[in-house]
Amino acid sequence: MLLVEVKSMMPTENARLGLEDGVAETDSKLARAYRQVDTTSAQIDERNPAFAGIPTDRPRQALIVTLEPFPVANANLPHVDLPTADIPTTVVGAQEIERLVTLTDTTPSSLLLERAADPQRSTWALNEYLNGHECDRNPVLDQGWAAYPSSTARLPSAPDGM
Repeated sequence: MLLVEVKSMMPTENARLGLEDGVAETDSKLARAYRQVDTTSAQIDERNPAFAGIPTDRPRQALIVTLEPFPVANANLPHVDLPTADIPTTVVGAQEIERLVTLTDTTPSSLLLERAADPQRSTWALNEYLNGHECDRNPVLDQGWAAYPSSTARLPSAPDGM
């Protein structure tokens, strides 16, 4: 079972530069998302009527999706104000989701379960774990771009480095 919490946020300049204040700023931005994941997971366990159709007997993990990647958010580093998640939780950028949903050599669920079970690799950015896996083009994006009047209606036949 995959819970997805989407937040419209980006790392601060301090976080991008790897400055000391960057960790605290990152934790402060992500803390609300972690709390929401835990709240939702608890409501599923408590059989809240809003989640009645969701099974409670399956492995559960979460993705916190942000506009841009937060490279050290998953690292096993000291965090200032980041709550400890009740279920395996990974922070990913939108571009990582695009790669995840176009996998062709495995399923997204298999890859995420395998990654969550690995104590070391679960601390890596999802992009690092996706390296070496085959991806296809995203048909939703292709159709969207083709709908623009300025589109040449010619799309590359191979993934563009994703």
